[in-house]
Amino acid sequence: MKKIVLFYFSGTGNTYYVAKKIMEYFRKSDICDLYSIEKHLADGSDLIESADIVGIGYPIYGSSLPKIVKDFISSLKTSNKIAFTFCTQLMFSGDGAAYGGRLLKKRGFVVKWQEHFNMPNNITDIRILTLRHKMNYQKIEKRISYKTRKFVQRILSERPYKKGSNFFSLLLGLSQRVAYEKMELNAYPNAIRIKEELCNGCTLCTLICPTNNLEMKDGIAVSKDYCTLCYRCINHCPKKAMYMILKKGVKHPYHGPFEDFKIKMVLKDDIQNQI
Repeated sequence: MKKIVLFYFSGTGNTYYVAKKIMEYFRKSDICDLYSIEKHLADGSDLIESADIVGIGYPIYGSSLPKIVKDFISSLKTSNKIAFTFCTQLMFSGDGAAYGGRLLKKRGFVVKWQEHFNMPNNITDIRILTLRHKMNYQKIEKRISYKTRKFVQRILSERPYKKGSNFFSLLLGLSQRVAYEKMELNAYPNAIRIKEELCNGCTLCTLICPTNNLEMKDGIAVSKDYCTLCYRCINHCPKKAMYMILKKGVKHPYHGPFEDFKIKMVLKDDIQNQI
C-alpha cells in the first residue's frame, strides 16, 4: 500500500471539498492523510517524511497562489518525493496547477500530476460575480466526484497527467499573474475594509482568519497587513460589515460548496469549539 500525504489550503471551503474527495478515493486502496496548510505551516516536512506521494491543493487567485501556500512550499525541506498538485478556480487559470508544481520542483519534488477543478465563485463583493441563485449542490457533487475519481485513478495507475503545462496555458497564466501579483503587493496592507457602523464586535473574523490578520480595537475589527485574500471573513461576517473591493459590500455571501458545510471544518482544532 502507498502512503499519500495531502495538504490543502481552503479559504471558504472549495479546495477543502475537493481535497476531501481525493482523500476518500485514495483511501479505497491506500493510506491517505489529509492536512490543512494553515494548521501545519511549521511541520509540513516532518509529515512528508514517511510518505510515498505528496499532494498540495490550493485556490487560484489571478493565476497565482495564496501567499500562505507559497510560504508553506518555501518552508519545505528539499525532497525528491513524487508529488501532485491541484487547484480550484472559478473559470480558468491557465497554468494554475502547473505554477504550484514548478514551485515544488524547485524544492526537489518530482511532480507527475496536475489538475484544475472549477468551483463556485466566492468573490462576493463584486456584484457581477455574486451568486444570485440557489446552489445546485447535487450538480457540484456529481461533477467533482467524477473528476476527483478520474484524477486519483491516473495517479494510482502511474499515468502522468500535467494540466496547465503546455505553452498556451503558461502564456495565459503569465498574462494574468504578472498583473495580479503587482496588485497583490499593494493589496496586503489593510486589504480588508470594515464598515464600523455595522461591526458588532463579535470577534468571529479574528477567530477564523487563517493568518491572524484581524484584531479587535475599541470593539471594532481592524485589518493588519498580512491578509492572504481568501474572502473567509467577508463571507462569514454575520453583519456583512466587511469587504475588499466594492464599498457596497456583500449581499449574497458564499457559505460553501455543499449543503451542510460549516467554516469550522477548515479551522484549527483549538478554534473549532470557540465558534
